[in-house]
Amino acid sequence: MFYHQLRKLNYLLLVLFTSVAVFGQDSLIIHYQNRTPYAYPESATVRGIEVDIMNEYLLWLATKKKKPVGFRYVQHKDQASVLAAMKSGNANYFGLTSVTPSAELSREVDFTVPYLKHVAFCVTNGNAPEIKNKTKDDVMRVLGAMSALTVTNTSLNYYINDLKKTYLQDLKTVAKPDDYVMMLEISKNVLLFGYVDAIHFQYFLKTNPTKVLKIQKPLTVSKDPFAFALPKNSNHRLLFNEFFTAFKTTPAYKAILEKHLGAYMAGNVSL
Repeated sequence: MFYHQLRKLNYLLLVLFTSVAVFGQDSLIIHYQNRTPYAYPESATVRGIEVDIMNEYLLWLATKKKKPVGFRYVQHKDQASVLAAMKSGNANYFGLTSVTPSAELSREVDFTVPYLKHVAFCVTNGNAPEIKNKTKDDVMRVLGAMSALTVTNTSLNYYINDLKKTYLQDLKTVAKPDDYVMMLEISKNVLLFGYVDAIHFQYFLKTNPTKVLKIQKPLTVSKDPFAFALPKNSNHRLLFNEFFTAFKTTPAYKAILEKHLGAYMAGNVSL
């Protein structure tokens, strides 16, 4: 209760500081992927985990660094579009798209320090058999006759390729625009599976209570944390890193996650 009251005060302060900051050359243009509960439009504003963290950063700039900046949010439909904006944008672009940094992407965009653990579930149709042990025989028994859905140029695709290399050399894969579409299709077809983001999986089940999916627990992956994306040579990389290194140790960080995810999931993905 105390945190939410403090949060309302913080937002009032943020509005106060940014209302006197002219939106101009030094202002932030915050590009976000429309993906609940990370960042999404609602009631003429933008909400979500990433937005709440970003608003705390903007408040920190205004109060701690005495650098109030104007800002606006720009919506994108997918991660590729946000990253493209970072590649071609100016130093005051900021990308919210729950991306896992890679050596390939790092040649084209910069990344902040991680802000969230990334847990990925391998999911099948609810009627599929269960993988009991992470052995080649057991993985083949359950997934051997299936095709995998994936999202190209993401960590989810990397996990599928690793699974193919280690256990399923003849695995057929089909690219989809995002893991929400993947889950819809897997829920309808017992011969499909794929890796999906755990937070997005929780949201999918909440908003699709009649859909049944099964987590193949032995294949769960948690090793590539999420970071925010920035254009090369952005001053905000060092500033955000300074802010978040301290912020992640505060009750406010955990409260943001619990607000959007509940205590159990928040405990699994917090840094």
